[in-house]
Amino acid sequence: MSNGNISLKYTPGGTNDPVNPFHYMPSMAAAVVSLVFYILLFVVLTSWTIWKRSWYMITLLIGCIMEIIGYGIRIQLASNPIGQIPLYSSMHASIILAPIFNAAIDYVLIGRLMHAVGDQYSLVKPNLVAWIFIVCDIISMLVQSAGAGVLTSAGANLQNLETGENILLGGLGVNLASFTLFCLQLFYFDYLTRKSPPVFLNGSIYQRRWRLFLYVIYISSFFVLVRQIYRVIEFSQGFTGYLAVHEIYFYIFDTIPIFVSSAVYTIFFPGNGYLPRDRNGTFAIMENNEQNLKKSNNNNNNVSASRKDLALDGIS
Repeated sequence: MSNGNISLKYTPGGTNDPVNPFHYMPSMAAAVVSLVFYILLFVVLTSWTIWKRSWYMITLLIGCIMEIIGYGIRIQLASNPIGQIPLYSSMHASIILAPIFNAAIDYVLIGRLMHAVGDQYSLVKPNLVAWIFIVCDIISMLVQSAGAGVLTSAGANLQNLETGENILLGGLGVNLASFTLFCLQLFYFDYLTRKSPPVFLNGSIYQRRWRLFLYVIYISSFFVLVRQIYRVIEFSQGFTGYLAVHEIYFYIFDTIPIFVSSAVYTIFFPGNGYLPRDRNGTFAIMENNEQNLKKSNNNNNNVSASRKDLALDGIS
C-alpha cells in the first residue's frame, strides 16, 4: 500500500495495518470480562450511594459510566476493528477521561477527612484542597477533551489522530503533575498526624477508623497514579509504540488499576462511618453527639427505673 511517496508493508489486521487503530486484534473475552466487572462495580457503588445518601460519590459513578461505555464499544470493535477509527476514537476518549473522576473523588474524600480530623493538619483549608486539585483536573480534562475531540473527528486521517494523541498527552501530563502534588499533600497530612496525633475520646471507634480510611485513600490514589504514569509513557511512544501495540499492558496498567481504585470504596464506603455525613462535620462533633445520646438514654433508663420502683411501692 502506498501513502504519498512512502510504501508501507503490512499484514492485514496486524501491527502495521494503517486501518487497524489498535495495531493488534483485541481480545473479545477480556473486553467482556472488563465490562461485566465495571457494571457490577457501578451497581454496588450506586446502591451504597443511595442507601447512605453520600451524593458526593456520584463523581465516581460518572467515571464508572464512562468505563462501561468504553468497554462496551471495545467489545464491538473486538469483532472487527478494521477501518473503525471513529468508533475506536470514542472508546479511547471514554477510557482515557474516566479516571479523572477517580482522582476527583480522592480529592473530595481527603478534604473531608482532613476537616474531620482537624484543619490544623492541612497546608491549606481542607475545604479548598478538593477545589484546588479539581480545578487542575478541569484544566487537564479540557485539554484531554480537546484531544479527544480531534480524535473522534479525525476519521481515517492518521495525521489528525496523531495530533489528537499529542494533545491528550499534554492533558495527561497536567493531570499527572497535579496528582503528584496531591500525593505530596496526602503524605504531609499523614506525617503531621503522626507527629502530633489528633485527640479522641478514650475508646473512640473513630480513632482507628479515620487512619484506616486514610490507607484506603492511599490505595486508591496509588492505583490512579500507576495508570497515569503508564498512559504518559504509552502516549509518548506513539500509536505504534511498544506499550500501545501490546494489549496485555493496557489491562495490567489501566483496566485493573482503575477498577481497584474504585472497588476499594465498595468495601470501605465513606458513608459507613468513615467520614461525617455532613461535609462540615468533624469526628469531635460525632463523638459529642454519641456521648449526648448515651447520656439521654441513661437518663431515660433512670427515669423508667424510678417509675417502676414507685409503682412497686404503691402496690406494696
